[in-house]
Amino acid sequence: MQATLLFQKITETFFSKENINRFEDKLWVNESKDTTITSFLEKSIFLGTILMILAMLFCFFYLNLDPQKSILLGICCFFVPLGVNYIIVDLIFEKRKREKENMLADLLLQASIFCDESSLLETINKIAEQDFGLISRDFKKAFLEINKGASIEEALTRIKETNNSSSYSRVIDLFLQGYKSGNDISSTLKETAEDILESQAIIKERQAVMLVTKYTLIFSSAFIVPGILGLIIGLVSSLNFSGISSISFGMSPDERENLFLMSKLGATIYVIEYALLSSYFLALQDSNKKQVFIYAPLVGVCAIVVFFVAQLI
Repeated sequence: MQATLLFQKITETFFSKENINRFEDKLWVNESKDTTITSFLEKSIFLGTILMILAMLFCFFYLNLDPQKSILLGICCFFVPLGVNYIIVDLIFEKRKREKENMLADLLLQASIFCDESSLLETINKIAEQDFGLISRDFKKAFLEINKGASIEEALTRIKETNNSSSYSRVIDLFLQGYKSGNDISSTLKETAEDILESQAIIKERQAVMLVTKYTLIFSSAFIVPGILGLIIGLVSSLNFSGISSISFGMSPDERENLFLMSKLGATIYVIEYALLSSYFLALQDSNKKQVFIYAPLVGVCAIVVFFVAQLI
């Protein structure tokens, strides 16, 4: 409990109240069991403590490291669950946001049929009862908040603030404008739906073009480049240069061995660096830089394995 309070104070010191509220909104949108920053920290600290103890025991008894190094590695492992949990929350939030944005066109087309035949409260209830996936859940929560005493504007504004999506906010604004003005907005909803469908078609066409580039980058960074470098290093290491030592010019065998080891180290660093850069560009193609934390371990581990296996062929 004391550790949770300490981390909460540290979080409030380094992060603004707005950023903390935005993160809690992500937890709310994800329908996570950890609904507040306090419960999120409690879970991360609990997992971090277990991981720290296991890492210290493993380093001390299995790797035979001295106590200072074991404690240092254990402290580093303590913060791993905190970072991993944060990344997972953000990735789930982005995934849910995309799913909602893909449903907006269908929502608008159906809402344009019944929105002018009923009040906005009834419209919200109908959307909540329709099969619009995560969007229906949002409107169901909004309908429940209205029944508990919140105004329609407050409930719909809550949806805008928590989802942090420009497309979703645009749709909510249309409902609010129709509610405030009392005008017929069915034609506006249809036009907006057509705009969204056109935008989605352009995005899908662009993704289809970029798909070739994406898989080319994955295969080159994870298989092709590490495999070629590994084969070259394996070929060079299998050659017999012992006869060259009898020649009076050139490097000595020790110098030649050191040069080969440095070249091998440089190739290893290049493979890792290429995998990390490729992971970054793959995340940019997905329009989510945090995806690099998913691509980097997968591509990096695969590249290293291929690199060392190719040396044995």
